[in-house]
Amino acid sequence: MQVITKSIPRSNLWISTSVPEHQIQTEQAKSFNSSYLVNNLISPVRFYDAVRKIPSKAIVIEIAPHGLMQTLLKRSLPTESDCISLMSRKESDNLHYFLSNIGQLFTLGLTLDLKKLYPPIEYPVGTGTAMLSPGIKWDHSKEWVVPSWEEFLPDSSVFKKTISK
Repeated sequence: MQVITKSIPRSNLWISTSVPEHQIQTEQAKSFNSSYLVNNLISPVRFYDAVRKIPSKAIVIEIAPHGLMQTLLKRSLPTESDCISLMSRKESDNLHYFLSNIGQLFTLGLTLDLKKLYPPIEYPVGTGTAMLSPGIKWDHSKEWVVPSWEEFLPDSSVFKKTISK
């Protein structure tokens, strides 16, 4: 288990269900850190207060070990809004579920930096690194007629039309 040692400033778009409105400007509420997480675990959920702050046409991402609030969120949000959960305890393959929902965020128009999902590549790549080429096989069982570039010139037969009666 890792311990959260650094405090990360929260985005203005982050709406918390554990911080009351009169405490939203405190240092604890402005940062994501271990203190915020403890407060989140021991405080009552202020769902109604949080949902009121969500604008229409919003994309709401539920960050939780299980998308427990999905049904309630979908009922509470305007119909133009979208709601995505990143994890589900009902799923047998949460990695697939997570990546599918990341793809859903992309289709909703979010710009994603997918490189952050993978560890950085250090060059030169080690000799034990798996290559893609052994996984690519050409299917030579069918033959296809491939026209040459000359056939697409204006005076070629491809562009001549024959009108039959």
